[in-house]
Amino acid sequence: MNQSKIEELRAELRKLSARQGRQYKLDAMLRDLDKRERELGNEEYRLKTILEKEEADVERLEKVTLTSIFHTITGQKKTKLTQEQQEAYASRLKYEAVLKELEDCKTRRYELRLEKADLVNAAARYDLVFAELQELMQDDPRFAEQLCELEKREGEASAHLKEIDEAISAGRAALNQIDRIEQSLGSAESWGKWDLFGGGLIADMAKHSHLDSAQAHVEYLQVLLGRFRTELADVKMDNRLDNVNIEGFHRFADYFFDGVIADWSVLSRIQESQDSVHQVKRHVEHAMSKLSKLRTAYAQEQGGIQGQISSLVARP
Repeated sequence: MNQSKIEELRAELRKLSARQGRQYKLDAMLRDLDKRERELGNEEYRLKTILEKEEADVERLEKVTLTSIFHTITGQKKTKLTQEQQEAYASRLKYEAVLKELEDCKTRRYELRLEKADLVNAAARYDLVFAELQELMQDDPRFAEQLCELEKREGEASAHLKEIDEAISAGRAALNQIDRIEQSLGSAESWGKWDLFGGGLIADMAKHSHLDSAQAHVEYLQVLLGRFRTELADVKMDNRLDNVNIEGFHRFADYFFDGVIADWSVLSRIQESQDSVHQVKRHVEHAMSKLSKLRTAYAQEQGGIQGQISSLVARP
C-alpha cells in the first residue's frame, strides 16, 4: 500500500469536499443577491419617482404663481417650502443609499459567479479521487469506505466553519460601522445640548458636522447590512441557526432617514435616530450570538471527526 499516495489523496479529498461545500454556499448567496437586486431595482424606481415629484413640488413653490402668492400672503409659504425641501432631501438620501447598495449587490454577484465557475469540476474530481483512494486500499474496502466518509465529513465541517467565519466577519464590519454612527450621533447630541444653553454658532456648526458624518455612515452601513444578510443566507439554512430575523436589515436607511430629516438638529430627532441605530444593532448582535454558538458546535463536530480519523488510521 502506497502510504504517501494515500495521504496525498486524503488531503485532496478533504479539500474537494470543502470546495463542494463552497459551491452550495455560493448558490445560496447568489440566489439571495439575485432576489435582492430585483428588490433594489424596484425600490430604485419607486424612490426615483417620489424624488422627482418632491423636487417638482419644491420648484413649484419657489416659482411666482397664484398658489405661492397665496401662501406668501397667508404667511405659510416659508413653512410649506421648508417642509417640501425636507421631504425632497429625505427622498434624495434614501435614493442615493439604494443606488450604493444596488451597485455593491451587482459587483458582488459578478465576483461570486466568477468564483463559482472555478469550482465547476469539484464534484467530478471528488469522485475520481474517491475511486482512486478506494483502489489503493482495495485490500481493506471496509476501512477505505469508513476513512473516505470521515474525510468527507471533516471537509464539510471545515467548509461550514469557513462560512460562519465569513458571516461573523461581515457582522463585525456592520457593528464597527454602527459604532461610528453612534459616536457621531452622541457627539451631535452633546453639541446640541450645549447649543440649548447658548453655545452659539460654533456649537451649531459642530452639531451639524457630526450629523453629516452620521448620514454618510448610515449610507455605507446599509451596504454592510446587505453583505451580512447575504452571508447569512446559506448559514441560515442550518436548522441550528433559528430565530434570526434578517428582514430587518433590508431598508435600515429608509426608517433612519424617514422623519429624522425634519427638524434634524432638534435633540428629540437626534435621540430618535439613536433609537433606530440601537434597534438594528440589537438585531446584528443577536445574529452574531447565534453564529458564535453555531461555530462552537461545528468546531466540536470537526474535532470529533478528526479524533475518529486518528483512531481509525492508528489501528493495528
